Amino acid sequence: MSLDRGRYTAERLRSAGFSYFDVRKRLTMARLLPESETPKYIPTEYEMLVATAGYYICYQPAPDRKIHLDDYHHWPVAPQHFNQTYRPWDEPNWKPSPAEAHLMQHGCKPYYKHAGVWARRASKPLKIQSLESQEPLVVPVGAWICVGINGEPYVVSDEDLKQRYIVMD
Repeated sequence: MSLDRGRYTAERLRSAGFSYFDVRKRLTMARLLPESETPKYIPTEYEMLVATAGYYICYQPAPDRKIHLDDYHHWPVAPQHFNQTYRPWDEPNWKPSPAEAHLMQHGCKPYYKHAGVWARRASKPLKIQSLESQEPLVVPVGAWICVGINGEPYVVSDEDLKQRYIVMD
C-alpha cells in the first residue's frame, strides 16, 4: 500500500485510521536557505531529506549552545508550507537563551508552528513520498505517518510526534 500527496478530507483521513492532533506551541528558530548552501542534505531517522534554495531550515533550540548549526535538531520546510503553518513568535517577555541567540547570529528568526496534523501509527509497512525526499521510503511499523496541511505525507518517530503535537495516550 502507498500514500500519495493529495487533498484529503477529514472524513477520508478518519476512515483511513488517521486522527487529528493539535500542535504544541513551542519556539522554532528558522532561516531561509541561501543558494550557496544548496543542496542541503539532512539525515533523519527514516530518510535523507534534501532542501533547495528558498526552503526554510527550522531548528529546535537545545538547552545549551551548540558549536555548529547542524548540531541542533533541524528539518527543512518548503516555503509555501512554512508560510501556511508557521507564525512569528509572539511571547511578549521572551528573551533568547544562549542557544537561541546563537541561532539568531546565523540568520534565524523565532517562529512557532500553529497548524496541527493528521497522523496514524504504521501497523504495517507503507510507502510514502515526502516533499523533501528524493526517493520514496517505506515507513516502518510503529512510526507515525503524518499528512500535512496540503496533503503532503511525511514520517516522524513517536518521540517527535509527542514533542510537536498534543497526543493523548
